[in-house]
Amino acid sequence: MVLRAGLLVAASVGLLLLQLARGERLRQESLVESLRASQTATHVRAGETVLYTGAVLEYEPYITWTEEGGEAILRENAKVIAEYAAAAKEMGADILVAPEYGLNGLDMHVLDPDELLSFTQNVPDPRDLVVPCSATSDLGQATAIKALSCSALENQMYLVIDVAEKTPCSEGDGSAPCPPSGSVLYNTQVVFDRNGTVIARYRKKNLFLEWQFTPGIESDDTALFTTDFGVTFTLQVCFDIAFGHPGLFNVDTRGVKDVAMSTAWVDVMPFLIAPSVQNGWSRGLGVNLLVSGHHRPERSKLGSGIFRGASDLEHDYVYDVESGSRLIVSEVQTVASVDGRRPLRRPSPSRGVAPPEARRGNRPSRRDHLIQYDDLSNYTQVVLQKGDSQAVQYAEACHDDGLCCHLTYTPAGNLTYSLLAYSGVVVQGFGTYQIYAQICAVVWCRSEDVATCGRLGEGLPGADAFPAFTIYADFAVDHVYPAMFTRDLALVENDLYDYSCDDQRSCTISTSAAVPELMTAGFYGRWYDRDP
Repeated sequence: MVLRAGLLVAASVGLLLLQLARGERLRQESLVESLRASQTATHVRAGETVLYTGAVLEYEPYITWTEEGGEAILRENAKVIAEYAAAAKEMGADILVAPEYGLNGLDMHVLDPDELLSFTQNVPDPRDLVVPCSATSDLGQATAIKALSCSALENQMYLVIDVAEKTPCSEGDGSAPCPPSGSVLYNTQVVFDRNGTVIARYRKKNLFLEWQFTPGIESDDTALFTTDFGVTFTLQVCFDIAFGHPGLFNVDTRGVKDVAMSTAWVDVMPFLIAPSVQNGWSRGLGVNLLVSGHHRPERSKLGSGIFRGASDLEHDYVYDVESGSRLIVSEVQTVASVDGRRPLRRPSPSRGVAPPEARRGNRPSRRDHLIQYDDLSNYTQVVLQKGDSQAVQYAEACHDDGLCCHLTYTPAGNLTYSLLAYSGVVVQGFGTYQIYAQICAVVWCRSEDVATCGRLGEGLPGADAFPAFTIYADFAVDHVYPAMFTRDLALVENDLYDYSCDDQRSCTISTSAAVPELMTAGFYGRWYDRDP
């Protein structure tokens, strides 16, 4: 069992009193000195390095509809998440993140309004410091909120969940238009502290085909919370990662170094599969990203991990069609933003991460994996030279806004690779959303037709390796994220390539060794100010 600093102090003081009663004066003096040393060692000051143990849950929710409606589904999923929280605690976790729609399931999207309301919860205002587990006042519809508050309290850990929040409204109250139901619904992340207190409530701002929800309009400060071990986190939910608020804003302007993200991601090839987006965002910003993903590959939902910014440590993630629910527990190094108590560490932190062979996303599978594909027809394409020549080659691909991609490489046998460049509007969500991006990448293609680039399915080539290369470009954007993954949809480990961007927005990726079965290698830049 892992004891927190406060429990350690209380236990030690109790032991001292007992020894005083027994007259063991010499031993008492020794124990007092040990206690003082323990108190000093367990404190962390703002600006100091701190290690905590993070946990994320890849979770496939219970979704069976019964006559009890959404209440039964919420109750069962809250119970299972609480069981995973207890397991994470046994492995030393200080914080657990649960996925988007982890309580409700995705099928709530197809329900009529009355059925939909049975999936919703009332969430206390964090300013009121409510502990739902022990609240004597009526919290309204809050079965799951109470259960998970109790879980956080019992396990003495921070717990981040995602719920469908219901808040009452009336016409003319100054809020968004009030639906006939008399309630506005939000996709909401809720944070409980070690006492089960609701300390943060963030309402998702950037919705993705979620007709039943209203986008949150509150300050990005509502996505912030600070732990007793001195670390400030920002929250974000799924599609938020593609935009400037709240996560990016809190990283850029508040100096936040740790992010807790709940997601039900939709994979889009050849650039936006879940682990590549998440690792790229983490590495591009130099922050720790704890991502909990919804597992339902038939709906394009999978992928969870703990990504450590610019660190060359091995990735801790799972991206496996067959994995089902999976708990990942791993140690995270960061910088304290405020004074706090340093978490007690196990000699060898337990890890629940999937083994490397379980991460491979394109193995033969009994389950379908839905993947969307970007329209590449407007990209500039330069087909790379084939053959076995060892002579270094150079390729350049340019597009709008002055974007030019440069590549030095040696040919990769008989497989077809292309250098792609694009600056402009990218359409997401089946034509619903438009974002402005600058993209520069080497991509494997089935043929010289750009429409075949990054295409999965039957007939993928056998093992090969793309020789050492350097790709670089000058961007017009401030935020550029690396993308490096293979044809089996596994990440290329961070220590196998160097990534950097200078103050003039010139970015480089280089490898010193060949990359096996390369699918995509390059940059995804976001021009947030030019989003339509």
